[in-house]
Amino acid sequence: GCSGSHLAAMAFAFDLEKARRDAQYIYDVSNTPLTGEWRVLSDDPKNCVVYRREMHDDVGIPEFCGVGLFSGVTPWEMNLILRDYDFRRRCEASLLQMGCIAHPETDFWALYNRSAAVLGGMVSSRDFLDFSCARCDPDGGYTHGGSSIEMPSVPPVTGCIRGRNYTCGTRVQPGDAPNTVKVTYIIRSDLKGSMPQWVVNKAMVGVVSGFFAQLRKNLPSLDKSRYPAKPDQPGLATPPGWVIPPLNGTPGVLPN
Repeated sequence: GCSGSHLAAMAFAFDLEKARRDAQYIYDVSNTPLTGEWRVLSDDPKNCVVYRREMHDDVGIPEFCGVGLFSGVTPWEMNLILRDYDFRRRCEASLLQMGCIAHPETDFWALYNRSAAVLGGMVSSRDFLDFSCARCDPDGGYTHGGSSIEMPSVPPVTGCIRGRNYTCGTRVQPGDAPNTVKVTYIIRSDLKGSMPQWVVNKAMVGVVSGFFAQLRKNLPSLDKSRYPAKPDQPGLATPPGWVIPPLNGTPGVLPN
């Protein structure tokens, strides 16, 4: 049965409309040329390009964007792979925990993740709790977008700093050749704590480039036949009945 904390997560009033707006933002940014205010921080033709731009709003936290191309995978498969949190956790060495803790409606889910300290401990362990939406796009691709939420049933883990993600997510677009995709990864995080901007830049470049590098390294060995086929029903980014991998070792007061 469900613990009281799991039931609290299920009963939480998730803001589906905010998640839809987040996904639309990711779609719009990925459709805009990454020029002008965007500055290239890292350019690896074999992996990805990482960009950064200042955000002139009350938050004042910069936004980072990575773009990379992948072959041997369809947009539908990549749409599911990016939400296969068991696979993602095995790929990304810095991830200590990652998984779905609530799935209130098709194409909506709450995600918890906890990362290890990086840069020799200059950036200590962080955890994040986001609520996201997946959607189908007119070009045959998929967009995932979300942002941080606060749930009393999922407090920060002891020894972790709870970070905040402003609108972040991924866009999967069909490539020019069959079985190729373009992935855009957008992230804007308040890591909390006191760190100079150069440390934040270095940490975020590592997060973005590492996301692409580990995905690229592990994709060839992934058995994609375990993913459901694309449903006949149009407009669904999540196949009916598919279980987004849950958290392995749930945070806070939830049972480990």
